[in-house]
Amino acid sequence: MAFYNENIGNRILELLSFPLFDRCHELNILFDRCNLRELQELFPTIINSVFGIGTGGLGWGLRTTTKENSAPCFDILYNFFSPMGPMFRLCYRLLNDQIKFDLALEHLPHKLVELIHSGQYSMFYSDLVNIDPFRRQVTSLSLNAFDYYMLHFVIHATFPLHKMYPAALQVHNERMKTVYFFLTAEYLCNFLPSRPDAMVMPNNICSSVKAPQPMPVQQLQPKRSPKYLKIPQTNQSLYGSGSNNMSQMNQRSPEASPRAHAWRTESVLHFFIDTWLRYDVDEARDLPSSEFIRVVRILIKQTHSFANSANLDQTAMATLRKMAQPMMRPRIYPFIKSIIGRWPLDSSMSVVLELWLSYIQPWRYTFEWQNNSGANIEVPINSRFDSFIVDNLVIYTQIFVHILPRFERLDFTSLRNVIMLHRLVKVFSQSTLPHKLYNAEKSYAGNTIGFVDSPRKHSTFLSSSSSSVEWDGSFYHEDVYTPMFGTAIKSEIEQFIKTVHISRMYVGQEIAVIRREQMEQRHSLGFFRKLFSSVFTDMSPAELKLQEISKIPDILDLAVRSLSQMFNVELPNISMEQLEPVVGQSFSKSLNFSIYDNSDYLDISRVSPLQMMNNLAHMKSCIDPTTVPIQTHECTVLVRLLHQISSVLNGKFGDKFNKCWSRPDILGKITHQLLYPPMTAQWFEKPRVSTRVSGVSELCEEDIPARLCLRFLGSYRTLALLALAMLIGYICWGSASYGVIALLLISVVYVLIMALIS
Repeated sequence: MAFYNENIGNRILELLSFPLFDRCHELNILFDRCNLRELQELFPTIINSVFGIGTGGLGWGLRTTTKENSAPCFDILYNFFSPMGPMFRLCYRLLNDQIKFDLALEHLPHKLVELIHSGQYSMFYSDLVNIDPFRRQVTSLSLNAFDYYMLHFVIHATFPLHKMYPAALQVHNERMKTVYFFLTAEYLCNFLPSRPDAMVMPNNICSSVKAPQPMPVQQLQPKRSPKYLKIPQTNQSLYGSGSNNMSQMNQRSPEASPRAHAWRTESVLHFFIDTWLRYDVDEARDLPSSEFIRVVRILIKQTHSFANSANLDQTAMATLRKMAQPMMRPRIYPFIKSIIGRWPLDSSMSVVLELWLSYIQPWRYTFEWQNNSGANIEVPINSRFDSFIVDNLVIYTQIFVHILPRFERLDFTSLRNVIMLHRLVKVFSQSTLPHKLYNAEKSYAGNTIGFVDSPRKHSTFLSSSSSSVEWDGSFYHEDVYTPMFGTAIKSEIEQFIKTVHISRMYVGQEIAVIRREQMEQRHSLGFFRKLFSSVFTDMSPAELKLQEISKIPDILDLAVRSLSQMFNVELPNISMEQLEPVVGQSFSKSLNFSIYDNSDYLDISRVSPLQMMNNLAHMKSCIDPTTVPIQTHECTVLVRLLHQISSVLNGKFGDKFNKCWSRPDILGKITHQLLYPPMTAQWFEKPRVSTRVSGVSELCEEDIPARLCLRFLGSYRTLALLALAMLIGYICWGSASYGVIALLLISVVYVLIMALIS
């Protein structure tokens, strides 16, 4: 029997290097057959393999596998690591008071290690730390199997895989959803349930893993306080403080203890918040990936949803629900502020913005709102969230003050930037939020609001003596408070509104120019050419651009009106006639304009917003039109299939296509009608996050020859035309194929006519 178990253990070690399908399939079987002693010895090795500890951090590919790049692997990994899957079944088998796994502190994030060494941790960690009696320092954490896996899972998100692996970089750039993203959502929804009557599944596991002992545990009280060790603060315990509370807990049975029923929720809450919200984002460290920001947003949303059900929960988990939001508050301000200050000003900035906006809107994640969310009606801010707004005032106002200069540098002729502005203004102008923020500032500032007359002048009216709120200590040591509704910010808002208003006028002018050019082009075409071009020609770049920027003026108008109402600022009265002389002078200067200084170094400060708008107005597309993203009027499956067919044909007959294109006779003219012309494609290679701060991107070029593109056959318009031709053929000649043949003959005639008159 021992030999049989030894063979199972060796087989498990061998399977860790097998292909993913075989590995997960056999491990699912062997986890149930292997005895506890063997599993206890193999468990750390399995965890190291899953998360790539010691091998570069890639592991089994949880953060690189998506449905797009590998759907079968995605399903296998998701099922294996789901809360009811084989991995958790293994963890639950190993739950025992005697089975613990040590995790050295050097494997933990830097800020979490500092927290543990300082001794300012909650009673949750006091049960886990291992203290060296000679050095009087915490050396490791002693964890059960569930905590050991969950803490490794949380730490895995902090690895900068997007700097080391192309697949992770693609996930970062394109914001793809990996297995890790979906597992995070699944874990948080399962272990932090929003429904007050929900149960953490599975509910039939060992409930005494973290239950209180029959006798009070003697707290660590050294005779002389060591230099690196402080007594844990008992007032930070999730289950009360002091000896009275401990004695009350000891009088209960383990089954009646809150910890007996909610210890997994307690672990998930501490590990996720303490690890992710203490992520180092200072100047000396690299920025995290966009996927990390998105999973942190899931944590914030689910924690709000978990906490907002506290008044409806009558179970032992109600204590944890009440403590969830206060656990986030002291960590969220430095985390969001440092990320917003360093994140590059591109489309990925919206990920960081949505993270902040999710935190400051807890009323969106109530149990009642989720039940009625299908109505798509804006829910008013309930008065029970007034205390949250007051407690988190600096996170509302100071992050807004901090992000305002960054928004002033955005180009609002781009739809993505306009959408970010729309989201910001929509959140702060909803319901009674501006009034609540103004009253909260006024209650702490007295009459000081409105007397900050110099630009960006700071006021330190918020002090610990004038407020009963326990503000984050890092705010007062490093920052000073700037009133959001003070005169300094009001003057910035006035200038910002003018900039947005000018951008709106430029976009309106550009829309009018594009529409006028389209009308002139339509009038220059004959009847038949106009008919055939409307049927067979795809949307031009100008039409695509018009379709995108036509949404901008209305969004900017709404943003300007909302900002003017929030800050009581008059709308600017600027016309295009007043701007035209300035535009003319700027355009004449831009003839010899360069964004590089004398040392050939990129100097972004030399670019004014007006010059940037002029450059954007005269910008032309330099990308291959055959490789643009799939549009809404195209069938995704057909476009991908036709692209593969076109690539094969171009690879096989590319030389013949080029020769036919260069011929001056009728064959060359026909080729010009059937093939895309040669071009030089240009694009900026998206840099790694470590080089984004310098603002340097490499310009790439590629000479593309004449080529065949069958993409137009994948549009819904072509499919509708084909269906119409088949219907006409069936009605007129009794066979749908005759309609298709007639359509092909008309197409050939059209190509010949266009070749002759070209």
